[in-house]
Amino acid sequence: MIAWDTLLLAPVEGIFGQPATYRARDGTQFPLNGVFDEAVTDVDVSASPPVTTVRPVYGYRVAALPVKAHQGDTLFIRSAPGAPAVDTRYVVREVRVDGHGWGLLLLNIAPQD
Repeated sequence: MIAWDTLLLAPVEGIFGQPATYRARDGTQFPLNGVFDEAVTDVDVSASPPVTTVRPVYGYRVAALPVKAHQGDTLFIRSAPGAPAVDTRYVVREVRVDGHGWGLLLLNIAPQD
């Protein structure tokens, strides 16, 4: 059996990880390290015509987050090389887990308070 977390996911997080603060709907906050990408293309071929969207995503080790990620939670990422140009708060619009311990948070920019 492959130890995905030890052999692949943790090293990827260690090399490419960017710190963030994950906030669950109940207000509890957790530090999280993951891989941010500002422009991932998502294609929905079930629509006619197919719909393409470009959105930010944050990949993370599922084991590193002590709660299950949910739509509507928020993620705060400070500006840094490879991260947003300015400190940015995002709302989780969708959570995708790959079955090997890696999760993707598909994000929208959060409305200003």
